[in-house]
Parts: sequence; C-alpha cells; structure tokens
Amino acid sequence: MKRQKNHRMLELCFTAVTGVVIAVLVWLYLKLANAGITVIWEIIPSHMEIEHYTLIMCLIGGLVVGIFHHFYGPYPESMADAVRRVRDTGSYPFKNLYITIIAAFLSLFFGGAVGPESGLVCLLLGLCFWAMEQFRIARSVMQTCFEEHPGISGGQVFRRMLKGLSYSADRIMNDASAPQWKRSEQISTGVTAGVTALFVYLLMNRLLGSAFTIPHLDSGEVYMKDRFSVILLAAAGVGSGYLFLIFRKLSSLFFGKLRSKKLNILNAVLGGLILGLIGTVLPMTMFSGGSDMQLIQYEYYQYTPWLLVLIGVVKLFLTNVCIESGWRGGHFFPVIFSGLSIGYGLSTILGTSQILSVVVVTAALLGTILQQPIGALALMVIFFPIEELGWMSVICCATGCIPLPPPLRENPDNKGFICGLIHRKGKKKLEMRE
Repeated sequence: MKRQKNHRMLELCFTAVTGVVIAVLVWLYLKLANAGITVIWEIIPSHMEIEHYTLIMCLIGGLVVGIFHHFYGPYPESMADAVRRVRDTGSYPFKNLYITIIAAFLSLFFGGAVGPESGLVCLLLGLCFWAMEQFRIARSVMQTCFEEHPGISGGQVFRRMLKGLSYSADRIMNDASAPQWKRSEQISTGVTAGVTALFVYLLMNRLLGSAFTIPHLDSGEVYMKDRFSVILLAAAGVGSGYLFLIFRKLSSLFFGKLRSKKLNILNAVLGGLILGLIGTVLPMTMFSGGSDMQLIQYEYYQYTPWLLVLIGVVKLFLTNVCIESGWRGGHFFPVIFSGLSIGYGLSTILGTSQILSVVVVTAALLGTILQQPIGALALMVIFFPIEELGWMSVICCATGCIPLPPPLRENPDNKGFICGLIHRKGKKKLEMRE
C-alpha cells in the first residue's frame, strides 16, 4: 500500500511539472505574439519615418507568409479542423508544433485581421496529447526503475522520469514499450496538469506581466424604450452575419483559384496588399481587434456612427480576405470586434442603450456565423457582463437555430443546429432499436 502511494505521488508530481511546462509555453506564445506586434508597429515606426509604412509592412508580411506556406503548407489549422481531427483520430500531432506557432506569429506580427485563437488551440491540443504520452512514458520508467532497482530512492526515479520531457517527438511517438493508461487515470492526471498549468499561467501573468488580456465590457442601464429596438438590432446582427458569410464565399472563390494553381506566394501578397490599402485608411480594421475592444467601449463617441458601422463591416470583409489568402488565424476576435463597432454605431443612430445594442448585435452576429447557440453564448459570456445573460441567451438561441441558405453553408450537408439535433436523436433511437 505504501509503495502504491509513493508511486502515485511521483506520478502526480511529474504531472504537475508537465503542467508547468505547458503553462510556460502558452504564456511565451502569447507574450511573443504581443511583443512582435509591438516591435513592428510601435517601436520601428517611432524610430524611423517611412512613407506608406502600413502598406509596405503588409506587403512584406504577405511575401513572408506566402513563402512560408509554399514550403510548409497551410498552418495553423482552423479551430474547426483541429477539433474535427481530434474527434476523428482521437489524437493531435505534436511533432510540428513549432511550424504551427511560427505560422500563427507571421499573421499576427504583420497586422493580419485574424485572432490568435487558432494557433493557440492547435498549440494546446498538441501539448495536451504530448503530455498524455509523457505520462505514459514516465509511468513505464518508474515501474522499470523500481523493478530493476528495489532500493532506489524516489528522488532518483523522479529525475529519470523528468528526462522524458526532453525527448524528441519521434522518440515519444515510437515508444511502444510504455503501457497504456486507463481512462480514469488519464482524466485524473489531465485534471492535475490542467489545474497546475492554469495556476502557473495566472502566477506568471501576475509576476511578469499579462501575456494576453481578454477585455470584458462593463454593464449599463437598459430602459423600457430600448427593448422595442431589439428586433431591429438583432436583424442588423443577422444581416452582418450574412455579410460575413458572403465575404467568406467570395474570398474563397477568388483566392481558391490561385491556390489551385499553387500560387501561394501571390495569394498571400494580394492579401497583404488589400490589408495594407484598407489598413492605411481604416487602421482599426487591422489586427485581431482584441486590444481595441476596450478602447472602443470608452472612445466610440469620437467616431461618427456610420463610420463605426463601416469599420465593423470592413473588418468582416478583411478577416475573410486574410484567412483565405493564407494569413491564417481565428475569426472570433475580429467578429466580436465587428459586433461591438456596429453595435455602438447603431446605438448612436437609434438612440438606444449602448450595452443592449452591442450585446444584441454581437450575439446575433455570432449566432448566425457559428450556427451553434451554445458556442456563441459561451463566447459572449467571456466578453460581456453577466447581467446581460438573458438577452445573450435569447438572441444566441434564436439566431443560432435559423438554418443558413445552402449557398452560404461551409458544409452543404449541415442544415443547422435544430436539424442536426433531430438527426442525432433519430440516429440514437435507431441504434437502440437495433
């Protein structure tokens, strides 16, 4: 019994160390992404006066992104593709994580209108499955040490277990001698590593400065007269969502033709050209929009309302141009920023409550694009005050359950949330009968 407790204690200690490694790598990823943007877009311009700097840097970025994808392929994967890979294969490759990180950095460094979430999700998935393999190998090392050297100390065994953290990906994946773990053991170790990683990440943010700050909007007053405008605001959000999907379709058709001809470099340079031209006129349409969300909350009144609407719509267009031209990344942050910009603009035009306007427009926009009410609501809760949960829930469910027209669907067979739910329930009943 005592030996089993010692073994379990060693496993938990190793799991905690692995969680620390994951936390450090994630913190460095986010910190370096912000540092690269600061160097290119703040430090260099402050020391050098270059005419048409935005356009030049975007063209350079397009060239670098195009060359990178020409040699290494389309990285990082979209969040949907990454999750689908895990669901289909039960694993996620971690051998080429450095390529994913570099590709994500390139799009962010040069001002792409994409979010960091795709690269971050791929990094986290890769590290999670790397950690699972590390746990498996560490247990094998521990069992072998105690069997071959009964008098060995726990400290010596632990040091040998830690050596596995420096193994190459090829060596880890080809280590067939390591025993498989039970599902319950995988869950317990995973939870331990996750809690440790979260604690260390928050501690590093506290001691070394925040690597990445998620803006959270303040609550505000909602009056009875404002509620009559909800349908109009929701319709504007749905319309914005349809615009995003139309932009995605058009961008995919245009840049898809270049991709089919293996013109990856030209593809990315064209994307950089469009980004640079628009970014020169409307700077807030560049980047992920994460750092501008808090800014626009307090300074929206400095812009004319129709300019705010225009910035939001152009951001939706530019995000699709970037992603389809090879400036790969996520679209959640840019879409939420667009919802804020359009919402604040309509608030001024209609004379409605600012918080109600941005909540309804953004919720309708996310619900339309994602076609997943729960996913849209989860994102809304991260950025918006919990006091508006009622409005968020109603709008996300209402817009997320409306099926898209077939031409705008990314997957023609996906007929929407409700149809998918009915199909899954029918399939389960059929399986139970069989």
